[in-house]
Amino acid sequence: MKSYWLVVAFFVCVVPASSAQNAELKTLRQEDQASRGVPAEGIGKITRSDNDRIKRVLELLAQGAAQTPEDKFNAALVLQHTPATFCGKRLIGRSPDNYLLAHFLARQSFEAGYADAGMLVAQTIDRYLAFTEGRQKYGTNFFPNQKTGKEELAPIDRNVPDSERARYGVPPLAELLKQFPEQSAPKKPDAKKKSGKTGK
Repeated sequence: MKSYWLVVAFFVCVVPASSAQNAELKTLRQEDQASRGVPAEGIGKITRSDNDRIKRVLELLAQGAAQTPEDKFNAALVLQHTPATFCGKRLIGRSPDNYLLAHFLARQSFEAGYADAGMLVAQTIDRYLAFTEGRQKYGTNFFPNQKTGKEELAPIDRNVPDSERARYGVPPLAELLKQFPEQSAPKKPDAKKKSGKTGK
């Protein structure tokens, strides 16, 4: 699996850039948005699922198709919607590495001057951290509470200043907390119990 990601990273970063936007990545992004109720010109009936689009994006990345900032944004947006599922009481990503790859693509796009990628930079790393560590950096990801059905923010890192949020177009922390309640941070395992010490 590691070798696969190395191949993808190689083609994303090393293949010489071309000036033309990749039409298929654009279509995949438009389909992704249309499937979520966002109007997209020229997109008719959608037959592909999120998984179909994600698989094709990964294939295109391995072929070096994402060369322009727009290409990287389009690919990142599709990968950001990698499905999640409940495992017991916890919502988990089926392939959380896709969120991390989406973050790298969105960041490259943003740093190359594509302003629309700013929010996606924050959303992708938040989603990756929320699904792997149970917390988020900026406060862009919220999930349904299984008991109440209400949306709640994944626990937010208080060390991130609002100035860093603003860089990516994320509202200040106080505003985020007015919109949704925050989940309780996951409890860390007791160090004494983990080591087998009883404390006597």
